[in-house]
Amino acid sequence: MVNGYQHILEYLYDKYYEYFSEHSDVTSSHWRTIGRQRVLKKNNEYLIDGYGFGSYKPRNLINQFMSLPKRALLSRLLRKYHCPKYLVNAGKIIVARSGYVFSFDSVKQILSLNTILETLDNGDNLMGQGINSVCVIGDGYAFFSSLIKLVDPGIRVISVNLGRTLFFDVLFSGRCLPEMLPILLKTEEGKNVRLSTSQLVFIEAEKFNLLENLEVDLFINIASMQEMNPEVIDEYFKYMRSSQKSPCYFYCCNRLRKELPDGTLTEFMKYPWENSDLVLMDELCPWYQKYPSSRPPFWRLFDGPIQHRFIRIK
Repeated sequence: MVNGYQHILEYLYDKYYEYFSEHSDVTSSHWRTIGRQRVLKKNNEYLIDGYGFGSYKPRNLINQFMSLPKRALLSRLLRKYHCPKYLVNAGKIIVARSGYVFSFDSVKQILSLNTILETLDNGDNLMGQGINSVCVIGDGYAFFSSLIKLVDPGIRVISVNLGRTLFFDVLFSGRCLPEMLPILLKTEEGKNVRLSTSQLVFIEAEKFNLLENLEVDLFINIASMQEMNPEVIDEYFKYMRSSQKSPCYFYCCNRLRKELPDGTLTEFMKYPWENSDLVLMDELCPWYQKYPSSRPPFWRLFDGPIQHRFIRIK
């Protein structure tokens, strides 16, 4: 176990950037091909350049001005789906603390959390629905995990990502949630006991087997399961089904079909769903078929339909 943002960042930087040699078996051809994120350490500070896991741009005057048309469209989108003001304000706090421009990547996650809350019981927080522990698989810039903590401070959040991208989750969590004392879970021994010592937990996807038998009420994956190899997806489902909490939920929002660079196909409907799962919501995600642009046409289609499904796991 590694404690504290700085110690976790140092560990991840050494392992996945300074002395990185090869990708793990859980890294699909998608991330082997487009995983061009860069991190440099200079004068004890980290210079970062993320790529492929969100269109986050630094919050400067030029980017603020250039994004005006898109932000107007995003405001309309939030109003269209009656997203409550407290969720939108929490999202704006996160982008302000993170130092980037409000974007579609932020809005899609705000709308996803709102959908989860409405589907559970029209509540305004997860703890009121009996959710005390949430695992976010593939966050990217820690937006969803930070959003949950701002809206529901008492919830324990577990963030899982490939080590090179997990560095960004840790870095931006430190900006958004500086008061937290996070841990990086590294070994099986006594993991549920160690989990109880922190409200913010990180796990390298290279060690995603640590999810097995954890106490998790809700798992969330948005647009990253489609970038995994099918056998890895199967393992994630196995670990989710082993959760020590009952009931346990899973919100999944991913491309119906995606071909990875090496020809591997991932298909949403072929994920290892089971007939015993209680499907609470299942449809093409209404706000995630198009994305806003600053130039005509102002709404552009993604290169494939995106489904979201919310289940209670049995």
